[in-house]
Amino acid sequence: MDYKNIFITGATGVVGKPLLQKLKDHNHNIYALTRSAETEKSLQDLNVTPIRGDVFETTLHEQLAEHDIDAIFHVAGMNKMCAKNPEAMFNINIEGTKKMLALGNKLGIKKFIYTSSAVTLGEEKGLPGNEEATHRGSFLSNYEQSKYEAEVEAFKFDKEFEFVSVNPSSVQGPGRVSGTAKLLISSLNKKYPPLLKNNISIIDIDNCTDGHYNALLYGVDDERYVLNSFHVTSEELISKVKKITNWDGSPIYIPKSLLKTAGPIFDLVSLLSSGDSIICKESVRVLTHGHVYDGAKAEKELKLEYIDVDSFIHKIISWLIDQNLLELEIRSDN
Repeated sequence: MDYKNIFITGATGVVGKPLLQKLKDHNHNIYALTRSAETEKSLQDLNVTPIRGDVFETTLHEQLAEHDIDAIFHVAGMNKMCAKNPEAMFNINIEGTKKMLALGNKLGIKKFIYTSSAVTLGEEKGLPGNEEATHRGSFLSNYEQSKYEAEVEAFKFDKEFEFVSVNPSSVQGPGRVSGTAKLLISSLNKKYPPLLKNNISIIDIDNCTDGHYNALLYGVDDERYVLNSFHVTSEELISKVKKITNWDGSPIYIPKSLLKTAGPIFDLVSLLSSGDSIICKESVRVLTHGHVYDGAKAEKELKLEYIDVDSFIHKIISWLIDQNLLELEIRSDN
């Protein structure tokens, strides 16, 4: 099936920006949602047609109706930890998704690719998270709950098109300095960094882009696909870093029980602060849970070739060094 004309939300974000380039490389006509004049200009420079507004914009159908949109990539969403008022996140992630699904019906599209999250699996601690996982029944974070409820609403929505959900784990790679990259920057610039012994699941940014695009080509209607390149323990990660770089530090591993005990204190500090905190009982729950996701279904059905953990670490460390974010050297034999 031909999907020539594509509408995408979240086109300037971590997932959306490389996906936009992938769509351009395959000669699609792209229409991208934008909220600012600055972004509108940058999209025009890329020969992408900007569509002004946000996911609640009432004129989207009017702006898109004449372009014969074949498919929608709904990538936009909000992820905010320790938010004092998470209502906006719930509204954007749930109601915004329903607005985009309704828009798809109005436009008569053929296929809708929804960027969900692997956190919606809700796997029990220590168990592998895949498409068949049974949700534990409780939520580690408001973000997890908002994406879970959005996904439930999306699957039961009365749709007149094919619908595919892609569920990335932690999206990491060159260009991003949060998540695992932030952990590496913080840890490897110290001699004795504090760390948790934990499981880490990562989807390489290029693998994530391919997963989204291939979901358009090969994704089966009403299915979801976990995108995960590999999982590694924090101890294995440090060991591999030592093998390819000259870092000679020694992590100090913090007991998870200590962090959990301190959770209420973090909440109190957050409550007394003027803005949102970066650590609270919610983020402690996420940090101490750890995820072991399984992306085998997407690898097979979406025809993905995942990067291996060693190649990924070499790639991300090299990029961080090039950006002067790490004062390390890659060993000559790597």
